[in-house]
Order: sequence, then structure tokens, then C-alpha cells
Amino acid sequence: MQGDKEEGHAIVGEFGNGPRNSHVIYESGLNAFIMSTTSKINEEVIKDFKAVGAIKINNPSMFAFEIAKKLPFVDSGVEGFCNYKSSRVEFLEGEEGKLLNSLDFNIPSSHLIFQEITRGMELFLKLDKYQHQNEYRLAWFSNEEIKSSLIVRCPEAIKFCDKIIF
Repeated sequence: MQGDKEEGHAIVGEFGNGPRNSHVIYESGLNAFIMSTTSKINEEVIKDFKAVGAIKINNPSMFAFEIAKKLPFVDSGVEGFCNYKSSRVEFLEGEEGKLLNSLDFNIPSSHLIFQEITRGMELFLKLDKYQHQNEYRLAWFSNEEIKSSLIVRCPEAIKFCDKIIF
């Protein structure tokens, strides 16, 4: 169940009322450290990950704050529950869709507007087949591209956790 190669990928589209329709295929999170957790331990999750124990994070925000202090070039972050859908396609309606149609990605400000429109939804999007994982994610954004995973030693975060042995 680990290693979903399509995480962070999404398609955002808008079907206009006129002759112009816009669809953007993109990948995000290339500048993010992501920690995936489960919000509910169940037998299927234990089996999928061959787990013998877990760490319960009692205060995710404070835990994330302590971890952020150890990560290079991090300047912001988000956290939340994953949304499970049958596809990675999101259709925009109303004003957001009209805005998508007006973007010119050759202009840097269009990238910022696009981020505002999508609100990072792709970082929390997972396919339905993973729904039993009840995933909760922490994401820390760096001003550098992340090219590899990182092991963080952060004893300051331990006070926000409990150990669980199965």
C-alpha cells in the first residue's frame, strides 16, 4: 500500500459556457516534505503495513511545529485529512473556473493564482482504493526542491506522542 506513484498529481478542469475549456494537468509537492499517518488503526492497515506498533500523535500541530524546526529551508506547512475520490480530476465551477480560463502560465503571477484556486487539494487527494487508510497528512514546504526522503531526529516532538504496541 505504500508507494503510490501518482500522489501529488491532479487534473483541474473547467468546462466553460463558451467555446473555451481549460484543463491543467500538474504535479505538486515537489518542494514539500510529507508525512502520512492514519487517523484510525484497523486490522487492514496493520496487515497492509505489517505493523507491530504505532505512534499516536496527540497534538499534530505542535508535533509538526517541532519537526519543522529540523527541516531545511522550510517556511510554511499544512495538515489535514485526505479526500478519497474515484479519480484525480477536479472540476471547478463558477468564478474559480472563469479564473482558470484566464490564466497565462507564461506569467509567474498565474502560478500563484493557480495555487490559490486549487488550495493544495492535490496534496490531500487519494484514490478510493486507499480509503481504509483514513490518512492524515502533514506537509512542510521548503523553498528548495526535495529530491530525497529525510530521517528527522526530533526528541522535542516526543512529548506530543504516545507509543502503541499491538
